[in-house]
Parts: sequence; structure tokens; C-alpha cells
Amino acid sequence: MSTREHLILSATELDRPGLVAELTGFIAERGCNVEDSRVVVMGGYAGLMFLVSGTAPQVAAVEEGLPQLERASGLRVTSRRLASVEAPRGAVDSPATFVVTASAMDHEGIIHAITDVVRSNGGNILELETSTESAPMSGSPLFALRMTITLAERRGSAARLRDALDALARASAIDLEMQQVDGPQAVPNPTLRLV
Repeated sequence: MSTREHLILSATELDRPGLVAELTGFIAERGCNVEDSRVVVMGGYAGLMFLVSGTAPQVAAVEEGLPQLERASGLRVTSRRLASVEAPRGAVDSPATFVVTASAMDHEGIIHAITDVVRSNGGNILELETSTESAPMSGSPLFALRMTITLAERRGSAARLRDALDALARASAIDLEMQQVDGPQAVPNPTLRLV
């Protein structure tokens, strides 16, 4: 069996119909598989990120064909090869995973404040989504955040992160909720409400 290699492809382009089909068609024509993907449209631009796998010649064909793709479609894609990492042998505890949600009146630096608390307490952000919308009565901008994080016990603890988020929530008038979605502590106290 051939060894699979991995490549991340990313692009930010003015949104238009067919962007995803063009990129996935290009990948499929070279015999590669899309293992994971994210597509989002913000401010009229599409952000695309694909994790691609294939044999060494197939992955090389994708990399070498990117200039041709740009000439044919205008889609400018950057690539980054991933080093092959062998999974560790034996049972390894996977890190605890949490979902953190937040809402508040929008103001500068709110995303940094929350993510910096997560970072400084041993958390790793896997997914992050934010948005703003107008409050129904006042029209003031309301901020909303949802992120998925992992927290390895050797680098941080849920209690310490909860305390740090609680302090931030009180100081900055942010409504925060942290919920564990897997791991051994998920059943006893899955929701930590911080207001």
C-alpha cells in the first residue's frame, strides 16, 4: 500500500459561483482526495481551506498544477506540505475538548481578550467563529463568539481556565459559557456558566 502524503491548500478570492467546484475538480483530476475542508464567505470574499491527501506523485501533480489553475480560473491557491507524523504507540489520552460561547456589546479587542485567556491557560483553539449584528431595540452592535478548544491537563486545567474566563467576563461585561464536549470530566459537570 502506498504511503499517503498530505497538503493544505488555501485561497481567499472574491466570491463567485463555482469556486469550490473548480478547486475540488482540480484536486480530483490529479487523483487526490479532500479529507477535510472549510469554506466561509466574509465581506464578499470566499476563504477556502482544504486538507488534501494522495500518493507522492499525485500530491506533486497538485502542487505543480497550481500555476495552470490560476491561469485558467484566476484562483490563486497557496499550498503547504504536511510532514508525515507517525501516531504514538500505546494508549494516549486525548485532550479534553470544550466549546466556549460568548456575547457582549461589541468593542475593540474583545476577541483578543478571550483568546489570550485561553492561550495563557493551556488551551488550543481548533475552531473560532465570530459575528456582529445590530441589537433589536438600540441598533448597537452585538458581538457573538463560538470556539472549540482542547485543553491538555499537562498544559492547563479546566478549573484554572474557568476561573480566568470568569474574571474576564466580570471585568468586561461578557456573557460566557464553557461546556466540555468529551473526556472523563464531561459527565459530572458539563456546563460552566460564566456571567
